[in-house]
Amino acid sequence: MLGHIDAIEMAFPPDVHTLETVAQEVGLSRLDTRMFDRFYGLRRFHGGNGTLDELLTPVITQLQASRPQAFAAISHVAHCHTVPDVRAFDQRALTPNWLQRFAPQVEFASLTMGHCATPLTAAEWLLKQLSPEGYGLLLIGEKAFHPRVKLIRDTTLMGEAACAVLLSRQGDGPAILSRHTGQDGRFSIQKGYDERETTEFGEHYIDFTRRHLLAALDKANLTLGQIDWIAPHNVNLSSWHRLAQLLDFPREKIFLDNIPHYGHCFGADPFINLHFLMRQQRVRPGDKVMLVSVGLGATYASLIVEIPTARHTQSRPATSGNPST
Repeated sequence: MLGHIDAIEMAFPPDVHTLETVAQEVGLSRLDTRMFDRFYGLRRFHGGNGTLDELLTPVITQLQASRPQAFAAISHVAHCHTVPDVRAFDQRALTPNWLQRFAPQVEFASLTMGHCATPLTAAEWLLKQLSPEGYGLLLIGEKAFHPRVKLIRDTTLMGEAACAVLLSRQGDGPAILSRHTGQDGRFSIQKGYDERETTEFGEHYIDFTRRHLLAALDKANLTLGQIDWIAPHNVNLSSWHRLAQLLDFPREKIFLDNIPHYGHCFGADPFINLHFLMRQQRVRPGDKVMLVSVGLGATYASLIVEIPTARHTQSRPATSGNPST
């Protein structure tokens, strides 16, 4: 066992945009828009004109209010993001207002090399930095500030969310049993303007994800039949339906409910989906949940967690705007 997920807080910008609005912004054709709706299941996205700090501050406030003693004991904070440069040029030198919430001795890191898969890999790294009594914070979130950031061609559309994941080595939340990361360097160069880059990766994505998901199970000495739920990244419905078929895994045990409401929220998706599974009491003590994400590059990452028999009561996933349901 690597450690525990002691709390998950999440927040969404208050503005909600329809698929039609976002499709026009990123230049999708009418045919592509219908495909993103009918086959990919992408329909609504949270976003807005606020800054990155305005996106992240609510989850820090929520965590400080819900777990004040643990918050005071945080020794390390890792901001995980997909886009390497998350701030506009004129904001790079600004100190985030939320920084003063943490003790002066807290260590901070910025992690991005796995792109959307970064937080799942970062969890084990962060846990290794902690003392037995200490806490670490994964801070996940970024702005979909440009059409080329919002759209992964023929694959998904990005929404905005912030997520704060409190980790400890000796906690009472879901136990992290295993972590697996795998990569394929053929897709490591992403210029951002060459359509062939994402198209070529898209042709290999299903098999890449399937192979590494099975490798993650082998590493954990588990079979797919021992997994009760998959909490995936919200890339689209059709790819997960195809993976369920290839893996012979029940489609209804892959938590896809949030795709129509939030889109693909970069690296936050698996933790948001785990939080919803727990909030809706769809997991039972002893259930094993596999958190899965894939980042361009390409990087696969997953965590396998076990729901405890007795866990800390997590706060309701309050948002800066009410979550779409």
